[in-house]
Amino acid sequence: MASDQNPTENPSMLHGHAAYVAGAAKEAVGNYVSSDPSWKSSATETKDAAIAEMRAAKAQSEGEPGKNETMGKVEEKLGGAVGCEGMVGEGKERQ
Repeated sequence: MASDQNPTENPSMLHGHAAYVAGAAKEAVGNYVSSDPSWKSSATETKDAAIAEMRAAKAQSEGEPGKNETMGKVEEKLGGAVGCEGMVGEGKERQ
């Protein structure tokens, strides 16, 4: 099953972005719905792990020009669709 994969062993830019969004959502819930500080710390941990995974995926894909260019186009389009300027910029940089 895909959810059993360890992101540090097989980092994925897409999974990293999804995990970051999940962390941001958790943070929003913690800020607006719950006064429990564990929501914020859990959200921070999730977002930090997601950033580390995205960096690892980027480092792993460097040196693979065909994959880099294709993934750059995909990342740019997805970033535009979800309104993430960081994804758009990274996507353009990869191309």
